[in-house]
Amino acid sequence: MKLKKINDISYPAKMRVGSWIVVGPPGSGKSYLIEQIKGYPGEVGIDITEDKWWSVEPLTHRPREVHFALPFKGHEDALSVYDEKWKDADTFPELELERVRIPNKKKFILAPNWHARFVFDFILPPPSWLYEIRQQRLASEEDSDEIHLVDMNLKLQWIRWQVHTHWQLAWHFHLAGLQVMLRPFNTARPYSFPVLRKVLQKKPQASEKKVDPSMDWSKVKYVKLWFDEASPDGWKIRKK
Repeated sequence: MKLKKINDISYPAKMRVGSWIVVGPPGSGKSYLIEQIKGYPGEVGIDITEDKWWSVEPLTHRPREVHFALPFKGHEDALSVYDEKWKDADTFPELELERVRIPNKKKFILAPNWHARFVFDFILPPPSWLYEIRQQRLASEEDSDEIHLVDMNLKLQWIRWQVHTHWQLAWHFHLAGLQVMLRPFNTARPYSFPVLRKVLQKKPQASEKKVDPSMDWSKVKYVKLWFDEASPDGWKIRKK
């Protein structure tokens, strides 16, 4: 995968910057990436169980940071992974992927090619790293007027579920033929699923290092790699 760079943020050379949709759990580094690539500030929430969600007006302004409202088993309404409903939960529901709407493939010459229009860039740090970072962020805001409410009442189990849910969604998009990039080690370097599988089979060794949004998350001493905690059931490092 040949890469280009914008302010040290790499992306596939064939990718158009205007197709960039940045996705991931709270605190994963979406705002950091959007700032570096000079995208549109401000988060956008989109219900992906709605018909033609991919044609809504906010997605015409890209690069864009997006939070998806997702369908979960046992819940009629689509919900975000940081919804208040989950803050006191002991168990968390599974995604109901059958309710996720996927753009149709292009059938006619003049029809829009939605599969080619977007690249979904998933930032997916290890849950234990993300838990630590969000605790630090909340502590630093205690004397500030700006508090990230999504960091309150955090539990590691909740964050593991948030990350796992995004892995599942990324894999579902990939299987559906949408263009997907993944950043499981840092916000700077993307991977496709086929390339990432080869990288993960080497299992990088952990070492101690200062934590910041652009570092290699796999080399933090106290972090268990994401594939020990949150591999989506659909593609657990299959060596095929």
